[in-house]
Amino acid sequence: MKLPDGYVDALSDELAPYGLEFAAVSEDSDGLEITFRADAGAFAAQYPDLGVAESYGSTWPPAELTLSLRFDVGGNPVQFVFETVDLLTQTASIDLSLRDRLNTVDDPADHAVAVGEAFALALAADEPDQPYFD
Repeated sequence: MKLPDGYVDALSDELAPYGLEFAAVSEDSDGLEITFRADAGAFAAQYPDLGVAESYGSTWPPAELTLSLRFDVGGNPVQFVFETVDLLTQTASIDLSLRDRLNTVDDPADHAVAVGEAFALALAADEPDQPYFD
């Protein structure tokens, strides 16, 4: 799979405000992965409500936090995961329009913006008032 021209730069611009920096593009027989990294301590301090530090328990802090954007060999988004949050799954249940934009890279610039919006949505997601099961 060939990435669209300027796509990684556009992603970098959208994710930089959250302390995420481009790390790598890797390709294997299943597709392609774009990785971004963030300083664990700085990120957890800025976004304590996400609970990243708590998710690590006694192994906190890791060397870095990772956002992984995985695409299949056809260039279709498969999995976008930041630590404890699956951005594709979460977005599908919250914002249908954003879900649709995330599921295609036909417009790479808009897709990069959608990834940034999904990340912002994950950071702003409130805990439910009631437990899912009573």
